[in-house]
Amino acid sequence: MYHQQLAAHRRNFVLMLVISWVLLLAGYFNSNVWVLAAGALLLNGYAYYLMQTDKRLAKEKGFRVPELSLLLVAFLGGGIGALEGMLIQRHKTKHMSFLILLPLFCIAQILLVIWLTQLYLDKSLVS
Repeated sequence: MYHQQLAAHRRNFVLMLVISWVLLLAGYFNSNVWVLAAGALLLNGYAYYLMQTDKRLAKEKGFRVPELSLLLVAFLGGGIGALEGMLIQRHKTKHMSFLILLPLFCIAQILLVIWLTQLYLDKSLVS
């Protein structure tokens, strides 16, 4: 049973990451802000969902979402959703790795957005 749940989690995890990143990249390279925002929203929503699901499963003593999956989705763009899920659900708040890494991922992603926006504005002013 555990192996089936883990296989389903991995399949869904990879599928969500691929869809989100395709939207992010398509939006960035086509200069379509709405597609880019959809990818970011999907990724952060999925990170929040994973935190919420893991909290529920922890209470039920069922299959748990691997911590590496939670950290990886936060690192790959879902930092704000994962941090929000951690704080609202009060999940993983005693784990030092989550307390340190999730805010760092958020800061890095916000700085990346600012930098990419600046690049885009500079490119559009030159054209």
